[in-house]
Amino acid sequence: MENVIVVEGYSFTNENMAKQARTEAEGVRYVKARTDMSKPDQVFNVYHKLLQQRMFQTPVGYAYLKELQEYLKTIPGIRNEDIRPIPVADHLVVSDTRGISERWSRRLEKEQNKLRMSMVANFAFVVSILLMFLITATSGQTTILNYEKKIQDRYAQWEQQLTQREKAIREEEQELELDFDTVLDDEEKKELQEFE
Repeated sequence: MENVIVVEGYSFTNENMAKQARTEAEGVRYVKARTDMSKPDQVFNVYHKLLQQRMFQTPVGYAYLKELQEYLKTIPGIRNEDIRPIPVADHLVVSDTRGISERWSRRLEKEQNKLRMSMVANFAFVVSILLMFLITATSGQTTILNYEKKIQDRYAQWEQQLTQREKAIREEEQELELDFDTVLDDEEKKELQEFE
């Protein structure tokens, strides 16, 4: 009995064909994730591009193409004559499975690299933003964020110093006035008042 390999509900006896079916299953998932089925024009373009590139050569891929074709036939704005038929290979064993598989592998690898680069860039941005907040929070320097507070604190401190100095001066004036009054006799006080 031959070794049977099941992929997406289809059984294969040819290992290369099963491998191709797995690759096509990944391709179907990739296309489904990036195709908005609520936009018939987009589905129409994807369908014809897949036919043109002959990306699918196994029952797994053909089933997806058939699903797209049936969907397009239900859209009133698309004529059935404009929907190309699905070309089927005379035999399902594809001679160039490695080439198609490599194309899907390269495409998947390219997308994974883009995702990795995006994640690295996002991580770098988050770290730099956190560092900016940390520097701002720990800095003793006056910045735009704490400038108003620093000025208010400085003026409050000056006002307090001026109040203390004014109080000290008044106390000294009072002491001097008392001393001055005790030293002068009545006549000198009259002369001083006349002078003022």
